Amino acid sequence: MTLLEQRVRKECRNIKLTETAWGLDNDPTPLVQSKVLGAPFFPAAYADDYPRGDRGIPFVMLAQINFAEVPPMENFPRSGLLQLYVNPFDWASGGYEVLFFDDEELKEPSLDVYDEILRGWLEDADYYLPAQHVHTMSFEPAYSYAGQDDRFYEHQLSLIARDFSPEAAEQYAVAHSTQYDSRIGGYSDFAQYDPRGATPCLQLLQLDSTDGINFYDCGILHLFIDEESASMERWENAIMYVDWY
Repeated sequence: MTLLEQRVRKECRNIKLTETAWGLDNDPTPLVQSKVLGAPFFPAAYADDYPRGDRGIPFVMLAQINFAEVPPMENFPRSGLLQLYVNPFDWASGGYEVLFFDDEELKEPSLDVYDEILRGWLEDADYYLPAQHVHTMSFEPAYSYAGQDDRFYEHQLSLIARDFSPEAAEQYAVAHSTQYDSRIGGYSDFAQYDPRGATPCLQLLQLDSTDGINFYDCGILHLFIDEESASMERWENAIMYVDWY
């Protein structure tokens, strides 16, 4: 590995998504397993606080990460369950909620979410989600590099040109184009453009469209959190952003 690569890379955890044959209401995977869709953990004691939309429509868990399954990374949780809930009838813009349950909360009894909360809309043919089957997640240590859509890309190139050479910056641009994969941490990829402003933030999750998962037209879903919220472990302050072609 070159000095340049060491200077510009960011640590991340690549996510391997494995499609199963299970649907929303017959998921046998553990309630706290990292996955897309499926039966989620939700404390029975918090049943009245289950995420719902403006008209009382119960949301569905789109993705959850059990950080005890993720190789540790600086500034990220070492344990606990991060969940993203969305509106099943308008998942991209119909509202969402991010939840985080710590180790103590994960010891509590869980609701049978589908039988007790969601059975009604499962029988409604109008709901639409980016996937129809449960996808399990596994994680491996990796590094990512800024692609051309990341807001830090041009700044990265200017630093490489300054500290190494203009030729090195050109070589970097060719070697490290947008990667388009699913990951925790690292740099971000976008189908259209990077919406982030100047506020420093972490990428809690990037999910790219893949076999069995399609965020409209080959889109990408992100969860971002500002560094202040992350330092206070207020993971529920994460913001969802998704774009597509």
